[in-house]
Amino acid sequence: MTFDLGQHILYRDYRGDGQLVLVMPERVVAEDERGLLTWRPIGTPWLFRRTADGRDRREIPFHRRHTVAWQLAPLTWGGLHVLHLFRPGRAHSVWLMFDAGFRLNRWYVNLEAPLVPWSDGDLAGVDTFDHALDIVVEPDRRWRWKDEHEYLERVGHPDYWTAEQAAEIRAEGERVVRDIEAAAFPFDGSWLGFRPDPSWPVPVLPATGWDRPQATAGPA
Repeated sequence: MTFDLGQHILYRDYRGDGQLVLVMPERVVAEDERGLLTWRPIGTPWLFRRTADGRDRREIPFHRRHTVAWQLAPLTWGGLHVLHLFRPGRAHSVWLMFDAGFRLNRWYVNLEAPLVPWSDGDLAGVDTFDHALDIVVEPDRRWRWKDEHEYLERVGHPDYWTAEQAAEIRAEGERVVRDIEAAAFPFDGSWLGFRPDPSWPVPVLPATGWDRPQATAGPA
């Protein structure tokens, strides 16, 4: 991955069947051997999958979701600012979530497929496939699994993961847990003093091009 500092890129999430479910513009603030770091402030416009009548997936039983018509709905990111770390080659990203006063509210570990970066004219971004299972980490590093039931109900489904793949998803989470408990990077206080430049504009959701074909990883 190589992006320009200050560049706005798109973080996109797909389902296993190739359906686009999330588009989030974020600002590149750092990129080095530790990973790609982006900024998502409160007020960022984004797209997320909803039913035509506005329901979230959690309002519909998993076994019935294939019967529902979905669309990407425009939303505004609220609640907490996010400093988003994508670690090279790792099957997760880490969100440092700050309140409006820039105090750390929590770390949030999003287990997901390793990123595939892309560039297409004026647009660029990173594509992934969410693995449902997450880890919520308090500022004192107490942690808990999140959405275990969503991760488990997808095991064996053709659009998600096999039992072997599910075991590797859990193993990736357990590797992160060891870092959390050891107060290792990025749970070692890195970037807790981060403050965005007040002149930075809120990332912009482009009117077109956000739905370009999914990027895929090349041969290993």
